[in-house]
Amino acid sequence: MDKPVPPTDDHRFELAVQVVDRDGSLATNYIDFWKAGHVALEAKASRRGEAESPRHRQGRPLREKAFGQVRNYVAHVSGTPPPYLVVVDVPSTLIVWDRWSGQYGDFGAGRRIGLAKLHERPDDITLLQDILSDPARRDPRGKAQVVTRDIAGKLAELAATFEDRGLDAERVARFLMRCVFCFFAEDVGLLPKDLFKRTLETARQAGTPAHVATVLTNLWKTMDTGGMFGAELLHRFNGHFFQTVEALPLGADDVKLLIEAATFDWSQVEPSIFGTLLVRALDPEERHRLGAEYTPREYIERLVEPTVVEPIRERWTAVQGTVVAIEKAAAEKAAKTEKPTADPLSKKERDQAIKLLLDFHGWLRSLRFLDPACGSGNFLYVTMAAVKRIELEVLNELARISHGQTGLVLEEVHPRQFHGIEIKPWAREIAELTLWIGYHQFWRATHGGRTPPDPILEDTGTIECRDAVLAWDKIVHRPEKDRPDPTPRIPHTVTGELVPDPKAKLPYYEYVGARQAEWPEAEFIIGNPPYMGQGRQRDVFGDGYVEALRASYQEVPDTADLVTFWWFRAAEEVALGRTTRAGLITTKGLAQGQNRTVVAHAAERDARVMWAVANHPWVDSADGADVRVALTVIARAPAKAIAAEVNDEGKIIATRTVAALNSDLSATVDVPRAASQQLRANEGIASDGVKLHGKGFILEAEEAKAIIAADKRNALIVRPYLNGRDVAQRSRGLYVIDFGLMTKEDARTYPIVFQLVADRVKPSRDANKRAAYRGLLVAFWRASAGSAGRCARTGQVHHHGRYSEASSLLLPPIQHRL
Repeated sequence: MDKPVPPTDDHRFELAVQVVDRDGSLATNYIDFWKAGHVALEAKASRRGEAESPRHRQGRPLREKAFGQVRNYVAHVSGTPPPYLVVVDVPSTLIVWDRWSGQYGDFGAGRRIGLAKLHERPDDITLLQDILSDPARRDPRGKAQVVTRDIAGKLAELAATFEDRGLDAERVARFLMRCVFCFFAEDVGLLPKDLFKRTLETARQAGTPAHVATVLTNLWKTMDTGGMFGAELLHRFNGHFFQTVEALPLGADDVKLLIEAATFDWSQVEPSIFGTLLVRALDPEERHRLGAEYTPREYIERLVEPTVVEPIRERWTAVQGTVVAIEKAAAEKAAKTEKPTADPLSKKERDQAIKLLLDFHGWLRSLRFLDPACGSGNFLYVTMAAVKRIELEVLNELARISHGQTGLVLEEVHPRQFHGIEIKPWAREIAELTLWIGYHQFWRATHGGRTPPDPILEDTGTIECRDAVLAWDKIVHRPEKDRPDPTPRIPHTVTGELVPDPKAKLPYYEYVGARQAEWPEAEFIIGNPPYMGQGRQRDVFGDGYVEALRASYQEVPDTADLVTFWWFRAAEEVALGRTTRAGLITTKGLAQGQNRTVVAHAAERDARVMWAVANHPWVDSADGADVRVALTVIARAPAKAIAAEVNDEGKIIATRTVAALNSDLSATVDVPRAASQQLRANEGIASDGVKLHGKGFILEAEEAKAIIAADKRNALIVRPYLNGRDVAQRSRGLYVIDFGLMTKEDARTYPIVFQLVADRVKPSRDANKRAAYRGLLVAFWRASAGSAGRCARTGQVHHHGRYSEASSLLLPPIQHRL
């Protein structure tokens, strides 16, 4: 390493770092070598003779301590941690850790490089050169994402080709999902090399489209049961994908596209985005969004870390500490003998250490993980990847302690531990496919060319296709509760604008026996449930469903966002002690208005938010748009809580540790609690504005002036109108029709304006789903504001408060407060 000239805080030896000691005092420590965005290095020197021991056992505690030091120092350097950590044990060993997966892992996750023979290992030399010069070249995510996008594009082309021939989209999707797994299987050694590609080429040359379909059907039937396919012996795959098989009739062009798809390196797909892209590729309604953004893996890992990784790693660290203590005691005992050995562990001590590791691994395999809105499985996969990385550390430690003894671990962390609930059948199957692809990628990385035991796939049944928050016995149509359909369908006879058809009805379905849906028991819950505000819920699900849902969740306010029902259920699982931690993505509205009463209610039952980002950038799964969300992790009676803050790029820029977070996810003054205590001195000094429930009341300035010119009395009911945007930015000069508390008979005395309301407002009001909205709803505002000559106005929702003086003749919307 060349000495930085001149040294800076971005590149230098001996970078000073301010670290808080256990006693709370501030100490200055030093990173031996630092290059921002590249590497942090800690160097130690073993005592003479220790480095030459066959297994370097005496040097291990020194290297572990060095790793712990540099990892701690990096956490205290501002900015993003470097992609690599390096510990050098002079003169024997160099160990490298990367954080491409989101974290460095534990000590056992490092890559060991022997210094004595480094000159003979060009791959290790290149790795070290890349770390110092261009670490991004080593980032596996970039290549995987490009490959995955290209693959999804080819699948979309295939799906569109089939659908253009009139084939059912669901049949096409199931056929292509089987093809997808075959492409992957032959690239990772689960099928003989290029078997699927060779089968397509041979069948195309030998027969008709029907013949190609027959050959593929036979292949998939053989994969299901195992056995001979031609001259090849196939493993038994079993599983959901090959139990019922149907191959579509393929023409020459179809086979050509499939062969082109087979040429990709399917072993490189990135499962965390593969499911999302596969849904977009196979679903005709989603295909236009194939190029849209998707949720970055780093965002998902940000939630998985405190929800799943931290509690597991806390237990794993304790086990490691006990194993190290056993080794240290054995080494000290052996050092007092006349003939010290390189491996001081006795059989009893070794068996004790092995049992500790096997018990922890058994506990790891017993854990269950649930995503109650799993979609295409990206959260479940990222969670499984994090758990598998910890498992690899356990297996490496077990191999070291046992001297490579085989047969100790019969089973590993498996997809059957990962549960999901998903209401869309396609997404459910894609979630299963995503998990299995991820699992076999890990198997290949861990075990090399060794084939996993049969069956290669299992129909685990852990991903359920059903409603996650509501269960019922039956659905019954109640015609007497049908209501007018508010969808504009026919032209109005006067205005020509589309208005609701008075003959069209929305059916009312009663959900008989409605109740909260049961969730599978799980130690960890994680996911990204659907967002939908109160206003859209009836339009999407129907009145009957919404009323049944709200009746089943009395503790959740009627105004709550749909995602709040998932949050409530997760908090209940934590409060009952069935779940250790639950981490969910919600709208940032969870910390606002009535939604936060659910957070407060959970806290009363000791299910508290222990980690949160109240305002985090996200990518909406519905349309790929940028949105803002809240990330929360719930635990039972946590000892402390952390509020994290991120910038617009999603990078954490600050954290604050407190005894408990407030219901609005803040870590400072509990404003919601203070605001809940009404002060008599404030009575009557502020009031919400009105809610129009129809844009037909709004008038442009020219039309308003013309109406007033036609009859000066109209100035009493055509009034200036401002909303929050008008106050914060520039007034649009709009007016509003306001009949106030007039009776219908009084309103008719203003014939021009009355007819405008009849033409523009009444058709949609007649079809409104809530009878209460057919009134003008302004009486309460009038009662409080009518006696004031002047008012101060401000918007209800804004980052920075703006206040301005206004006449009481101005009519404000409900987004205003006077």
